[in-house]
Amino acid sequence: MYMILLLPKIIFAKIFNRKIALCDVGDVDGIASATLFKIKYPKGIVILASPVDVVKGRILKLFYWDFVADLPCPGKVYIRADHHKTNLPCAVKEFYDPKAPCSAILALKALNLEGNVVAEKLAKIAIETDTANIVSEDAMLLDNAVSGADYFGRLYIIDRLSRIGLNALNDSRIKEFIDRSKNLRNMIKSFANSINIKDEMVLVFKKNIGFHYRYLCILLEKMGAKFTCIIVPRGFREIRLYLGSNSKYDVSVLARYFGGGGHKVAAGASIKTFRRNSKILEILYKVKVFLKKNCLKYIYVYSEDRFELREL
Repeated sequence: MYMILLLPKIIFAKIFNRKIALCDVGDVDGIASATLFKIKYPKGIVILASPVDVVKGRILKLFYWDFVADLPCPGKVYIRADHHKTNLPCAVKEFYDPKAPCSAILALKALNLEGNVVAEKLAKIAIETDTANIVSEDAMLLDNAVSGADYFGRLYIIDRLSRIGLNALNDSRIKEFIDRSKNLRNMIKSFANSINIKDEMVLVFKKNIGFHYRYLCILLEKMGAKFTCIIVPRGFREIRLYLGSNSKYDVSVLARYFGGGGHKVAAGASIKTFRRNSKILEILYKVKVFLKKNCLKYIYVYSEDRFELREL
């Protein structure tokens, strides 16, 4: 629905001949790639979207995009920078490398920003966050800022980063995003510490409790899990599937089965259905086969402090 609200912005860019970019809304890599575009084209227009918006939506396919990063191809693109195994090339100029650690490092080349100090710092941060190997303070702060911001907050982060670089992390509004994310992540850590970590961690949430579920996957893997699968109901008829692995499993295989995509070690899918309980059961059976289990044990989560162990 929010894509419809962005139509005027897209049409404005077309009428006034502004460069227009489409980048992933979901993580630092997409935000960093969008910032590189704004550094290159300060008057350019950035539209953020999820992979599902691109693959299953129609609106984004109507337009010609000057730059697309960290997303599947919407159809008509001049330059695209991407590293996802499941996103096939299609642009006039492709900077596509499934072995690259992030899309921003490819965007750096695509936009001829190599040598730009701010752009190179952002690309390095994207490498840290996209490989779940955050070691610098700036990467930690930007990751929290993006996680704590809503759609328009992320556009604000892009604008400030493109204007003043990493000094944007001292911006009062961005600090609010950071604090919001830190508080939520502390809650998620408390939840993770309360459950018994196994090699294969499968969690089914009765409802969306507002966690950063990708962060929960990463956290469980750092605590020893070799495979993570988190199933979350969203909205009226959507199920979000979050998958992770320490490289023993190729979780992109599972994601593709359900119409999603991603990498070998981090993937996901958005599934629309009117029979949510049946679809969740189907997902669990598919995971059971994928893991070659006779009995699949999973955690059914009612809330951050109430859950139970179930078997299939």
